[in-house]
Amino acid sequence: MLLKNKILFILYGIITFCIISSAFAEGAYEYDSKGNRDPFVPLISESGAYVSDAYAITGIKDVRLEGIVWDDAKGSVAIINGEIVEEGQEIGSVKVLEIKDDGVIFDVGGEEVKVELRSE
Repeated sequence: MLLKNKILFILYGIITFCIISSAFAEGAYEYDSKGNRDPFVPLISESGAYVSDAYAITGIKDVRLEGIVWDDAKGSVAIINGEIVEEGQEIGSVKVLEIKDDGVIFDVGGEEVKVELRSE
């Protein structure tokens, strides 16, 4: 009986050591926020309106052109980061200059940049 208790105690010690050492062996987790929204910014404003990520655009790399509704007669619109925008409208720090059937031309810090609509 005494030998059985010693073996169980040693086995318990080995298992405990393995579990603890594996927990400390992993490095610290680092959150990569690139391409993700800030989790501390609320999704709903104080007035109850939904806060879109379209207004978090700081440069052309943040622009995601999702679609274009082309209409010569009434004016075309584009879907940028989930928001419907028209020519002349500013979203974040970029301005929509012209909406074409194949892409959108933006003003980014005084420079014209065209983002083409990708077909999937």
